[in-house]
Amino acid sequence: MKIKLYLLVLAAAIPLLNACKKENVSESLTLDSEVAVAKAAAVANYSNGFFVANEGWYGHGSGDLHFYDYSTNTLTLNIFAAANPGKTLGGSTSTLQFATVFQGKLYAVVKVGGPLVVTDATTLVETARLATLPGNDGHAFLGLDATHGLLSTGTGVFPISLPGLATGTKLSGVNSYTGDMIKAGNYIFVHAQTEGIVAYNATTMAFAGSFGTANLCFALGKDGAVYAAKTDSLIRINPATLARTAIKLPFTTPSPWGAWRHSAIAASTTDSAIFIVKNNGFAGGTTLYRYVIGNTASLTTPFIALPTGQYFYGAGAAYDKSNNTLVVTTLNGAMTGNVNTVLRYNASTGALINSVVYNGWYFPAMPVFH
Repeated sequence: MKIKLYLLVLAAAIPLLNACKKENVSESLTLDSEVAVAKAAAVANYSNGFFVANEGWYGHGSGDLHFYDYSTNTLTLNIFAAANPGKTLGGSTSTLQFATVFQGKLYAVVKVGGPLVVTDATTLVETARLATLPGNDGHAFLGLDATHGLLSTGTGVFPISLPGLATGTKLSGVNSYTGDMIKAGNYIFVHAQTEGIVAYNATTMAFAGSFGTANLCFALGKDGAVYAAKTDSLIRINPATLARTAIKLPFTTPSPWGAWRHSAIAASTTDSAIFIVKNNGFAGGTTLYRYVIGNTASLTTPFIALPTGQYFYGAGAAYDKSNNTLVVTTLNGAMTGNVNTVLRYNASTGALINSVVYNGWYFPAMPVFH
């Protein structure tokens, strides 16, 4: 009789035990989901805006990136450090001079000492790093496809395998200090100090020709041509035929080789226009010119004059095709300063849209767009 009573009590208790178990499982799943949502919400999203790569204060710390948010028209500082605790973009005697977005990844090149760092372009979380660069001096990165890229350095151009970041054998034809690169048609154009503008076949990487020395390189015009600037003229290269023509400039452009920065030349994708910053050395300029392709009279007067007390620094100006604006970076001194300003201009009219001021020894290198 006792056994039967025990079995009856056990049978009645089992549904209650199962109910408690299910409730605990449900509660656990709910908590896990909430944690997952909280973690997802904590990951920054840097998709609706643009980046500003900063050199950093030489001798005091490494460079970093800021982010301009279109939805709030505000700037968030040092986002790489925030997304990657404990990691830096080089040491205190290196400078972050170049960054670009390619196929959903941001590639940051640190001059003198490296590294080349790859991050997710939306979260800025680091995904790869090449700590040691050829000659210990990297300059610019050009992505070609999902598995190939190029790195310009102090001694030439090197293939970089993606995503693993292995360095290949240096391309023949250039052995000097190299800077900006661009792909147009079936050619890759490289800016070198000694060899000048050099073209490579984009398929075979064979040397295809040279076009003389230049100071500012490169911009891809709406007409499909590659533009660069010599000391006193704007160079146009047809990427199909490699024919070269020149347009006289009403000012002179400085040599970039004493303290290389990404070039202060850009092109519109809305209008047939090329933008050129008139700098004094690698910085210090106050005016920007807009060449309307085929109309030399458009170079008669500056397109933009900076507000009093502001000077271009780094690349100085870049074109944002997502909204047809020119993004300009300035300092409050001709070569140095701790008052930084990001200005946005209508690229068709030259009208100032807005500006954001931030203080600190950051030294803006270049704007970077998705």
